[in-house]
Amino acid sequence: MNTIWHFRTQFRDLLEALYRIVKGWIDKYPFIRVVYGIVSWLSLIAFAASLFYVKEARTMMVQYLWSFYVILQFWFLCRSKTLSWKSIAIFVLAGVFLVVPLTSITLSAFHALFGGKTSDTWSVAVITPIFEEIWKLLPLGIYLFFSRRASALSLSDYTLIGASSGVGFQLMEELTRRWLNSGAIADKYGYSYTMLGGETIHWDFFSLFPGRFEESILPSLMTVSHPVHTAMIALGVGIAFRLKKRLTVSVFLFPALLLCWAILNHAAYNGQNKLPDWLFDLHDWTGKGYTTRPVFLMMLAGALFADYWSLNRVRSRLPKLPNEPFLNPFTELWNIISSLCADRGKFVYWLGFYRERRELGFTLLFGNAEAAGRQEQVRERMKLLFRVLTGLAVILLAAGLFAGMAILPDDGGTACFSCMFDSLQNWWDGLSWQTQAAIILGALALSLLFVGFWPALGIAMTVWGVAGSGHEIAGYIRDPKKLLSPQNALAVATGIILSRIPFGKALGWLGKKGLGYVRKLYGKLRSRKPDIDVPKKPPKPDGNGPGKHPEDRGEPKKADEEKPKKDKIDEDQDDGTAMPGKTYNEVEIVDHRGKPLGEFDEIDLENRIFYEDKTAKGLDRLNPRTGQPTQTPQQFADKQILGKTRTRINNLMNDAASTRATVNGSPDVPKLEEIKSIRDFVFRLDGDSPELRTAVENSLNQLRKEFPDYTFNVTFGGKP
Repeated sequence: MNTIWHFRTQFRDLLEALYRIVKGWIDKYPFIRVVYGIVSWLSLIAFAASLFYVKEARTMMVQYLWSFYVILQFWFLCRSKTLSWKSIAIFVLAGVFLVVPLTSITLSAFHALFGGKTSDTWSVAVITPIFEEIWKLLPLGIYLFFSRRASALSLSDYTLIGASSGVGFQLMEELTRRWLNSGAIADKYGYSYTMLGGETIHWDFFSLFPGRFEESILPSLMTVSHPVHTAMIALGVGIAFRLKKRLTVSVFLFPALLLCWAILNHAAYNGQNKLPDWLFDLHDWTGKGYTTRPVFLMMLAGALFADYWSLNRVRSRLPKLPNEPFLNPFTELWNIISSLCADRGKFVYWLGFYRERRELGFTLLFGNAEAAGRQEQVRERMKLLFRVLTGLAVILLAAGLFAGMAILPDDGGTACFSCMFDSLQNWWDGLSWQTQAAIILGALALSLLFVGFWPALGIAMTVWGVAGSGHEIAGYIRDPKKLLSPQNALAVATGIILSRIPFGKALGWLGKKGLGYVRKLYGKLRSRKPDIDVPKKPPKPDGNGPGKHPEDRGEPKKADEEKPKKDKIDEDQDDGTAMPGKTYNEVEIVDHRGKPLGEFDEIDLENRIFYEDKTAKGLDRLNPRTGQPTQTPQQFADKQILGKTRTRINNLMNDAASTRATVNGSPDVPKLEEIKSIRDFVFRLDGDSPELRTAVENSLNQLRKEFPDYTFNVTFGGKP
């Protein structure tokens, strides 16, 4: 068992190291993203052009749309899911590029060893169903073996993983049939039509899980599509994992029986009138394939009930919205649908909040030590979505009435209602323009699945406008009377008009940018001195005679005569802007109340680096009472590097309102906006030992996982 665990962790760490290397290359060489974008757009253009000139491309598009429709049905029914759409897409690709080639290779190798052809009855009706149904479960097995959050999956997640790999497999299988089946009959009736059986593969828009195999002329048996079989078996695996602590290991016989049932349905349909009668008697006893889908739906309904029953056990530790006495799928579905129909700007927030809340709940319920390490990340993401949803709901009702109110986040503390919009814009401003563009395009792409182009563009612009106007919204909440002034009322009206016309947000953004450039140009013109001769003022007499000056008498200049010039230089430089090539010591960040949130030991504004000094000497000294070290190197690293840095970054991006100087620090400090975009940390430790290096590296690796946009490095034996 230890060998398996060692292999699992080593292989996963290797993959994560490779991921960090590739991500580092991408960050270091931005042209990689540019090349990737160009290739993606060229590929899309080539595919769009092929739809007009290549028949096979149109065939592929038709089958892809059917498969997409099937996975959407599963996505809608699995209400307790915690996996994102991106994760589900990866499992679909695994079914295409992993399961299909592996099945083909396995069948070819089997026939190479034992003889026969793939067209033989025993191969089509026995070997092929066995290998197909088993290999379709491979993506689920890989995920359960390597993923850190595998123990915290919901039963719907198991169902979606199985359905996704089945959709990918069926996509390639049906696409191959459509490409290969040709002729007069196929051209007239369709690729799945036979003379004796009629239509055999049914893709009906108003059917649940289309793609079933059933003859349309005198049907006697059927088999459901690959996604249904694999989803049912995967759900059985999830139920077994959920019940293994209460029951014995024999509970895994349940998914094994479901696998045998799927193989039986598959084999009976492939081997009609060619297999022994006892097998068809067994198939008749199990419902001839017609009972598979109803049984799966009953299993899924029971799984949803069990999932939400479990979530309500920890609902006191999860954030609840108003009028939500207990967690249930119906309230969630109603809020999502109503936001899609009435207020599409909140649709993405509803989806994200409910998914993050379920993920946190299942992590608290079933997560092991590895899954528990993700709690803080999930909690922070969910807290942000919770604040945005609550804020949008309240501001739409009466922003002025509720000005200054506090909301209760999940940790029980209070948070300023207006400040959450400041935090939202601070987070938005801290993102790179590529990340902001990706978020907006993602909102546009998701919206296009449900509405037309112009409404979808409006949703994307709403996301952009709310995230980028947090400070302005917060200002109106703090002081609603600002709306009563003529200039602000006119500005608000203009903003509303711009938001109602196509590309209005873009015009407003261009106007703001253009105004900034005009101001800079005007400032440069004002700073230029006129190139003309200005007559000098006559010198004032100093009482020693007319026209007599100290320099005329050979007297030395007084020391205070240079002071006005120095003061003038200082006044020119003291404009509130930090010098770009300067370093600053002991810079403190505070919230809107002036409460300190942390301190940065040194900030190099030119090289964009935070320096943190840690005293690591004396960790090997023993406590005379206990005979043990006061703290181990790992305890030191987890507390001083992992814990404090995690808190410092979260405070900087979410709660900080300004910076200020400390007693022993630099007299002038950079502004908060100048340091929020810094992404490099360097820790300087005065100690050095192999144990300390290992402990620090462990803490840095955890920081890199939690904050992938940041870079963390360390030097030993130096400062402080």
